[in-house]
Amino acid sequence: MKTIHYLYTSIFFFFCFFFLSIFIINGNTIFFDEPFYYWLQTFPLANLFKFFTDFGDKVWLVIFCLIAFILLKNRKKRELLIGTMVVEAVLNILLKCFFSRERPSFPHLVTATGYSFPSGHMMASTTFAFLIIYFIWESNLAKIWKIIITIGLILYVILIGLSRIYLGVHYTTDVLGAFCISLSLLSFCLFLFRSLK
Repeated sequence: MKTIHYLYTSIFFFFCFFFLSIFIINGNTIFFDEPFYYWLQTFPLANLFKFFTDFGDKVWLVIFCLIAFILLKNRKKRELLIGTMVVEAVLNILLKCFFSRERPSFPHLVTATGYSFPSGHMMASTTFAFLIIYFIWESNLAKIWKIIITIGLILYVILIGLSRIYLGVHYTTDVLGAFCISLSLLSFCLFLFRSLK
């Protein structure tokens, strides 16, 4: 993908986030927030999602970042990894404070504190996973391994997002908003990285 296309991608996902945020501001919900939660509840997956949701937690993301930092041999890629994840964490805090959306009134199957929009677990896991996907496709790995790892990381992001909804600690729009703003941020960081390089 050409460098300028990362900027276009960033703008596209930013407007997706902006459009979504218009509807949920002042604590409002969108028509599919509750129906999707109740639909997920028809599946007996509580134990599965309790297991997966932990992998979007700060502790695990720090561990994943340390492993990636060690495996990455290029100094600039290491800087991109750490810089992007730090910016993501700060941005999530600022957005949560700005929107101040209370968590859903659904039964919480895990402990969660702070505001709801956008989901911190989803932002962190999306940013990390798609950045690793970028590094993988820039590497010399065999194509079959690139495809396998990419599919695995995308499934990881999907499971984290679904787990936050299923466990009652986030609305569907919290997860979608986190996904959009994460890809917007990551695409912009990649645009700057490639431009400066």
